[in-house]
Amino acid sequence: MYKDNIFIEESEKLINSSSLKKSETVNNGITLSEIDLDAKTSKAIGRNKGKYITITFDKDNITNKIEELITLINSSINSMLDYLKLSKKIKVLFIGLGNKDITSDKFGYLCIEKIAVSTKTYKMYKNVEGLTNIKSVEFTRAISELTSADLVIVFDSLKAEHIERLGTTIQLSTGGMYPGSAICERKSELSKRTIKANVISIGVPTIINMKSIENNNPDLLVSTKDIDRVVDDLSSILSIAINRLF
Repeated sequence: MYKDNIFIEESEKLINSSSLKKSETVNNGITLSEIDLDAKTSKAIGRNKGKYITITFDKDNITNKIEELITLINSSINSMLDYLKLSKKIKVLFIGLGNKDITSDKFGYLCIEKIAVSTKTYKMYKNVEGLTNIKSVEFTRAISELTSADLVIVFDSLKAEHIERLGTTIQLSTGGMYPGSAICERKSELSKRTIKANVISIGVPTIINMKSIENNNPDLLVSTKDIDRVVDDLSSILSIAINRLF
């Protein structure tokens, strides 16, 4: 099971077949979907318990909606802080995951480059395990312990099932993540259970399987020709939101 897919795509298949409930609001062309996954339902569908928020928008009209997106991102993070029973007077560690030399995988790196730090915030970029031989979970746990962080916010690229999701979706979650599982089967879970600190993951889908378009190359991962602009735009919006909030 490839676990770093966009959860809302899975949820659309489950709404009518389980106790999963989704609230959704649409304002000026931006859709905000929110799911609180309880322990019973999470066990039934194989996802971690937690809050999942998805923001969807038109990437071609993003310059006209930057302030609205920033506001939604910050209200979503505040909602997650409430869910985790945390205040904004905490130590926060920002971790960016991915390969900075591959455009479709550099979202995490760009976020970290653009986020400013204060007396109670820290930031680190972690390159992929294939280049460092260090697991992202072990790296994050070590830095979290070193900084005594109360909250770890992780940025990474995700995989989608539908090409329409690329560059049009931001996913926030308290349910943890599985670094690298978008491209291969891995079981290293980055969550409060494994790193001993609260986790909020923020991701954007940048790749899909070719099978979503045609069946001749089901294992081939593809992106869009404008992914460099998309990743740069979204990392800028996320970093502005984070800098205003913390």
